[in-house]
Amino acid sequence: MRDIIYELIEANEGLIYKIASRYTRYYSIEDLYQVGSIGIIKAYKKYKSESNAKFSTYAYKYVLGEIIDFIRKDRNIVVSEEYMAIYKKYIKVKELLLIKYEREPSFSEIASFMEMSESDLVAVIETVMFTKSTEVNDEFVYEGVVDTREEVVNKILIDSELSMMDEEDRMLIDYRYYQGYSQNETALLMGISQAKVSRNEKLILSKIKKNIA
Repeated sequence: MRDIIYELIEANEGLIYKIASRYTRYYSIEDLYQVGSIGIIKAYKKYKSESNAKFSTYAYKYVLGEIIDFIRKDRNIVVSEEYMAIYKKYIKVKELLLIKYEREPSFSEIASFMEMSESDLVAVIETVMFTKSTEVNDEFVYEGVVDTREEVVNKILIDSELSMMDEEDRMLIDYRYYQGYSQNETALLMGISQAKVSRNEKLILSKIKKNIA
């Protein structure tokens, strides 16, 4: 079994390095590779050969999850006052544009309004979201998933329909309802806009409710 795991890790090292390379501003690529390898092992233990998904596709969320959990639990990353100020401005601008446009503003619109490049703004958001520093001001609130009665009902409905979703929808739902990421975090992880995450999530839930009814 050990040989099989080693072979799987070696066969999927491209996937591990690809995911790890996103977060090298925090750690060395080799450290993240070791963490990502744990994700491959966990995926192997849960993967079933009769699964419709390729192993690399199935393992993606496990590798990503291990790396993100590793970063989240590390308190050595401290958010600078400048980054925190930019993030708070980002939240306010987003709310302002929501009122102005009467719709969810795109990430590019927010970045343009803030006169920042999208890549720089993403770097700030990622750093803030991946930090568990105790220095974070109490008035700062993460846009987390609220465990309301409606969310619980949605999760119950989702459980019965999960296997019928396509891979992208399953990934979105997994991040939002099973790993507890916010819409912004999910958007960054999937490489799409927050508006698209919001829109797709509503469509998925609507489709599930129609199927259940």
